[in-house]
Amino acid sequence: MDWLTSIPAFADVSTVVVVDGGGTGSRATVATAAGEVLGYAEGGPTNSRSAGDEVAAENTRAVIAGALAAAARPLSVTAVLVSSASVDTAAHAAVLARGVRQVVPQGATVSVVADTIGCWAATARLEPAVAVIAGTGSAVLAGALDQGSKRYGGWDYVLGDEGSGYALGREALRQVLLVAEGSSSAVVLADACRERLGIDETDELFDRIYKPEVDKSHIAAFATDVLRLAAQGEPHASRIVEDQATQLAATVSAAFRDFTDLGTLGCFGGIWNAEVYRKHFGRAVVRAVGRQPVITYPGDTAMVGSFRLVLRKGPDGAPGRAEDEAVAAFEQGLAAARGEAG
Repeated sequence: MDWLTSIPAFADVSTVVVVDGGGTGSRATVATAAGEVLGYAEGGPTNSRSAGDEVAAENTRAVIAGALAAAARPLSVTAVLVSSASVDTAAHAAVLARGVRQVVPQGATVSVVADTIGCWAATARLEPAVAVIAGTGSAVLAGALDQGSKRYGGWDYVLGDEGSGYALGREALRQVLLVAEGSSSAVVLADACRERLGIDETDELFDRIYKPEVDKSHIAAFATDVLRLAAQGEPHASRIVEDQATQLAATVSAAFRDFTDLGTLGCFGGIWNAEVYRKHFGRAVVRAVGRQPVITYPGDTAMVGSFRLVLRKGPDGAPGRAEDEAVAAFEQGLAAARGEAG
């Protein structure tokens, strides 16, 4: 689904709510068109695939209600943009929209999109760009306002998540088993994983990984050992990082193939905190794309991107100083609100 073109025009952006939702939690901010942050709240997960439809919808309602309650005065919301994990279809979007409608006026314009949209919007101020998100999982989104958007990867851990923390952790755990079988010499990496697992016998690994169920975040935690050892030059860990970074770069290259005038690649997610991963990925992207794109690391700015997108879709939306000043004010206010929230 092309989420970028699915976003409607916002007839009134005087009171804007943006929501960033995921598998572990959610955040909502209410602000004026000038970027003044009026309220902020954090809440439960909005990933309907993992939390269930009813819980995800209720958490969406509750986090918006919390942001409105945090405001110093009663507010009448006019525009809402929710970006959330596991919004893959219009049906998924409708689940969260039900929660939104329970807490905002009937006349408010509401849009629910995939969580990659906010990251894309924060990459290059709504100019043609690619956003690559790599944390526990991975996904790539390319887009341009005049060309729409397209997702690459983002298939979750069974079918995809190349280049992610989960993929790094899974390969590290495989080395524990291969070393025990005598099929790998990655003893240093295997020992680090065994220590993290707290096991004496390799056969204990299976219960730690599969019981009570497969936990993606638990497996992704072993990426820490891979990245640490790769930074120290350990060859097996380095090969895992290089292989996964190369796979993610190949996914990115498909985006550059399909869209024109893409100049900026924004990297979001925890894996980019590791310099060794950034280096491997940077080289792999040049090989895969055939040129050096501008690579940026915008940080945790998806909500800022969503706010800019609402303004641009508003009645007076246009790039320029007024939009930039409003977005800067929003970003500053959001940082202050998050600091107060702890």
